[in-house]
Amino acid sequence: MPLPPDFSPEEKDDSKTSAISPGRKQLCSWIATICGAVLVWAAIYAPVRHFDFLNFDDDMFLSDNPWLTRGLTWQSVQWAFCANLTLFSNHAEYWSPITLLSRLADAEIFGMAPGAFHVTSAAIHLLNAALLWFALFRLTGARWRAAVVAALFLVHPLNVEPVCWLSARKDLLGATFFFVTLIAYASFARKPNLGRYLLVIASVFAALMSKPMAVTLPLLLLFLDWWPLDRWNDPTRTRSVRLLFEKLPIALIAAAGAWLAVASQKFWGAIRTQDEFSLSVRVINALVSYTTYLRRIVWPSDLAIYYPHPGHSLTFAAGLAAFLFLSLVSAAAILLARRTPFFLAGWLWFGVVLGPVIGLVQIGNQGMADRYAYPSVIGIFIALVWGAEAWLRKHPRLAATGAVAAVSLLAIISARQVLTWRNSETVFRQALAVTSNNELAHLNLGNVYFLRKDYLAAQEEYHRSLAVRPGQFLVWNNLGVVATKLGNEEEAINDYRKALAINPTEKKSRISLARLLASRNEFAEAEFLLRVAVGAEPDWREPYAELDKIYSAQGRWSTAAALWSGYLLLHPTDPVAIKALDAIHAHEK
Repeated sequence: MPLPPDFSPEEKDDSKTSAISPGRKQLCSWIATICGAVLVWAAIYAPVRHFDFLNFDDDMFLSDNPWLTRGLTWQSVQWAFCANLTLFSNHAEYWSPITLLSRLADAEIFGMAPGAFHVTSAAIHLLNAALLWFALFRLTGARWRAAVVAALFLVHPLNVEPVCWLSARKDLLGATFFFVTLIAYASFARKPNLGRYLLVIASVFAALMSKPMAVTLPLLLLFLDWWPLDRWNDPTRTRSVRLLFEKLPIALIAAAGAWLAVASQKFWGAIRTQDEFSLSVRVINALVSYTTYLRRIVWPSDLAIYYPHPGHSLTFAAGLAAFLFLSLVSAAAILLARRTPFFLAGWLWFGVVLGPVIGLVQIGNQGMADRYAYPSVIGIFIALVWGAEAWLRKHPRLAATGAVAAVSLLAIISARQVLTWRNSETVFRQALAVTSNNELAHLNLGNVYFLRKDYLAAQEEYHRSLAVRPGQFLVWNNLGVVATKLGNEEEAINDYRKALAINPTEKKSRISLARLLASRNEFAEAEFLLRVAVGAEPDWREPYAELDKIYSAQGRWSTAAALWSGYLLLHPTDPVAIKALDAIHAHEK
């Protein structure tokens, strides 16, 4: 199928009346466009160099990650490749060695300055926009339309989250190799050979090593075979079979990546059960989420770091309305496929790429997330930009003016949205301003107040979080810590007991409760709590230290010596344990 002509303000041939050659004018236009894009990107994301780590995931994966303080060493590189593949690590989301290596590289080059991490993420986003342009140009041959799509991608407010939330570096890098795969595939499709095919395979593998979102690439490549590559246009079945066969190795690699991701999330306990979110609730939420993503692409408002899952508050009527809307758009795309194939291709891109994270497999308690749309929004941009070109083909200057206006408006909204990501307080205040019943925003805002030693304000936010979702053992633990700071021991003990009643394996509450009981000379229960902790996690040193204090207070030196001797069998060079055992032997003498 022939590709429609590209549009640009310079499409009119005025070479006879201008002293500047068309080629030089085109080059000047491109230089101006590139410089303009970089300036707009800088205007939007320049403030990130002053931003902090957040207290939501950034602490676990970055600021409190002991591997990052080591930088790029042989041991840390081994950790990056083994974490959640052969070795469980709570400092890695799942097996994503490229993402972990990028974090290690930032720490090696810049230290643990959060601003440097943010600047790197912003630079990757700029690189992704350039790669997207080149990928679409290679796939379609349409320079200016590809440039408009890339510009929309660069400035869209939905993409602020993966840039400004450092824990979402995986989304940026996954997209980087997603686009590299498209570039490699465009070359392979035009001149198939083994070398180019292996480059496609390597790109897919790299994308999966950044984030498992690349599981949809086999399907997307099949859609691209139809439009714009036109590889399906064969009266025999031979080519169709060959196209499917090409995708088989890619599909197998993608399936392996999906399995690893699900296994990691199960280990974390992040995958929700049918009892928590029934199939009907998941389906309705998925349908409504698709329409909400579309609305936020066209009108990006009410953006937040966390959208609580609506659960049973979503009605069947809402799900039905969303289903009818999506069906209507899908039917229109299919009926118009011959005349406007880009509309169906873009619609399929959006729907399929977003599919793995739409909530049918529920991970965590969020209903949706802006970062999930990072590569999927491109499908809608393709449909809109190619559609505008087809509609305004005779008015290229009007099309160009509209494109500049859209990019400018989105850039202004993004610049304002970026400022809400300065620190944990600003990001969670924004979440509370635009969402309701947001238990996680109250919890993390309470943590901000706790670090400021504003314990009463922290306590208030924790109670607000529990009012939304009572069964949060970590919030009860935090309330216990606050009560301890305020000198309310009885209240703290009750809070810790509530945390353990919800989750008997919650180790922070167990240790804190044991410490409080021991301070009141209630040694028997304290010892029981700590012995359970030692049995559940023999490698964890803290319960040994607390037991040592109890045994020392009671003069049970031989019991304390046996305790540390058991620990040293597991960690024979631990200096703290060796020093404690020496002190015990000194008392025994």
